[in-house]
Amino acid sequence: MMNIGFSTNAFTNKTIFSAIDSISEIGYDGIELVVDTPHAFLPLKKDEIIKIKNRLKQKNLQVSNLNSNTVVGWYTNKNNNEKFEPSLSNKNSLLRNWRIEYTKKTIDLAVTLNCPSICITSGLKNSISNDELLFQQSLEIIGEYAENKNILISIEYEPDLLIDDSDKVWNLVSKDFKNIGLNLDTCHAMVNNENISEIIKKFGKKIIHTHISDCKNQIHYHLLPGEGEIDFKIFYDSLKKINYSGFLTAELYTYSKSPEYAASKAFNYLKNLID
Repeated sequence: MMNIGFSTNAFTNKTIFSAIDSISEIGYDGIELVVDTPHAFLPLKKDEIIKIKNRLKQKNLQVSNLNSNTVVGWYTNKNNNEKFEPSLSNKNSLLRNWRIEYTKKTIDLAVTLNCPSICITSGLKNSISNDELLFQQSLEIIGEYAENKNILISIEYEPDLLIDDSDKVWNLVSKDFKNIGLNLDTCHAMVNNENISEIIKKFGKKIIHTHISDCKNQIHYHLLPGEGEIDFKIFYDSLKKINYSGFLTAELYTYSKSPEYAASKAFNYLKNLID
């Protein structure tokens, strides 16, 4: 049985508590918390974490995933375009180690919030500052840390990032990483013109979490499910074939001006899909 979640990155103009309340009221089973500005850039004070945990319990929301893809909060300029940096692949060891420690803090927060997984990205596709081998070495460090705390790590590939397609993720997760897999983003797969059903078949149990949005004309812009070209019935049936029992988490940061509208539309679509 799959559950439906919604990511708070559509609610960047709202507080984390407003996001929790709205997502709960719409009817979602779970919520993906973005571990970044403005909701949960780390470190959080102990009382802040307690307040978040209590509100989640009050609203009967499970944390589907902690989204640790960006660190806008690291910058003085909150609109910095290099939101994926400093990354786990950065050639500057001080910056790379900062991101490793930040990811460890995210894993600790996942334990506190009874969240099963976190998702990460590789950093920008820039050979001057980033290196794929360094990303693999960082994975070994955070993978071991997460395994000791019973937390899963999912890698999200994305256009214009160092790890930008499913094959590159497969080359990483098919190694000896027991607790590292794929965060399957439907929009990113479509931008790459990849066969989503084949990805699901190939990765199987290595699919840890999903990000749901639609896509049109291979343009990297997250649309409401049902408003693009993705056949979500085939997608859902493919997940059922591998007995996927995780979350379908709608990720619609492109609707930050109308997050409640997007969350409601996505909920109705996904609810009809799985019923």
